[in-house]
Amino acid sequence: MPKVVREDLDNLNAVLTVTIEKPEYEPRFEEELKKYRNKASFKGFRKGKVPLSFLKKAYGQSVLAELVNSMLQEEILKFLREDETSYLGQPIPSDDQQQIDFDLKSLGDYEFKFDLGIAPEFEVQGLSPDSKFEQFEVTITDELVEQDLDIARRRLGERVSVDVVIEENDLVQLQARELEGDAPKEGGREATFSILVDRIADEKVKKEILTKKKGDELRFNIFKLETNETEEYAKRYLLHMTEEEIESTPVGEQFIGTITEVSRIQPAELNQEFFDKHYGEGEITSEQEARDRIRDEIRQFYLRQSEGLLFRDFQEFLMEKNRPQLELPDAFMKRWLQWSDEQNTAELIDKDYENFADSLRWSLIRGKLARQFEIKVTTDEIRAGFAERIKTYMGGAFGDPMLLERTIDRLIQDEKQVESVVEDLTSDKLFERIKEEVSVTPKPIGNEEFQEVVRKVREEQAAKQQAHEHDHEH
Repeated sequence: MPKVVREDLDNLNAVLTVTIEKPEYEPRFEEELKKYRNKASFKGFRKGKVPLSFLKKAYGQSVLAELVNSMLQEEILKFLREDETSYLGQPIPSDDQQQIDFDLKSLGDYEFKFDLGIAPEFEVQGLSPDSKFEQFEVTITDELVEQDLDIARRRLGERVSVDVVIEENDLVQLQARELEGDAPKEGGREATFSILVDRIADEKVKKEILTKKKGDELRFNIFKLETNETEEYAKRYLLHMTEEEIESTPVGEQFIGTITEVSRIQPAELNQEFFDKHYGEGEITSEQEARDRIRDEIRQFYLRQSEGLLFRDFQEFLMEKNRPQLELPDAFMKRWLQWSDEQNTAELIDKDYENFADSLRWSLIRGKLARQFEIKVTTDEIRAGFAERIKTYMGGAFGDPMLLERTIDRLIQDEKQVESVVEDLTSDKLFERIKEEVSVTPKPIGNEEFQEVVRKVREEQAAKQQAHEHDHEH
């Protein structure tokens, strides 16, 4: 049996020596050659009758190397599986590992040395009622409820033509003609198109159109009319030009448009037909129930965001509290990062290492707490997690229960998708358990003020991500 010996260099580093002895591999080597002979075909020999001496001379070295490597990997996996120590990364060949020469004329024992990184032993500090946190509690005003109800009514409303002064949410149809100076260009481009007023990019044009109604005229730069659109987009979708025309036909910027139609969404009436369409048949039967449902949905929306911010506070607090006892085998980890991905240069690793190390420390804390709190995720919870994701993606509704189950059955076959759901469910459970261990008091906050807090957090995260990507690009 191969010999496997671990030698500890310190609390965080060890060397694993695996010795594959000749009596262990030699019989298997002969068997492998025989298997190779039985299935190989060589010119000048009948199948299965190739002399072993010929095979050994031609292919013995590669067969032996493959066999010994296979035995080596088996022993390493067995050691890691049976050893109760928590290791970081994977074993990597030691710097002083000798080059192995599989010389068939002098078979002997083969010794392999691997460096191991050991996870620090620690107990999570900071989880007690003395650790105090605040959780934002957004005030849900009647105005917020009314805004959401109005959006729902408009979504299910009808678009009707109006002859009054244009408003920001109106759809305006323009009959546009290309200008030359102050007059329509003879033989110039003409087109009819519609545009939502709130998509007009030119603030001066938008301000002017809000003073007009059907039948009035409006001057504008066709290429700067819509938000975030290109010159090619304007030619293709506003002026309806063909590919050939886009390439070969010049068009001036300035146009004059006659407003030929203005349409406005007439919000759906607050009746049972609206309630059934929006919430499902029989779910809501009155305006008050609709407003109560909306208030609860808004509360849940902000609650998820405030919980996300609180969990971020938990993470930062626990990291700060436990970082001193979470020393890592830094030299080993840097070597492992470079060994595991050839694109990780020494310079790039040095730039990113502190972020990587903190991410690893949080994984250690998270794993420790998950075991301490005996957090587990069941198959039923995974299926429910998938169902929630699907319903969120579909906007809260998924009509056919059988189709939903079949979709879950398909997604649950994807290991990465399952890992993602388990990760989210574990984080949710971990958040609730941490919350039980510490002191959390509500902090009332207005909607706009809360959105500003969320915006700043997202900007900070985006800036960090951008800096990380910039380092990788250079």
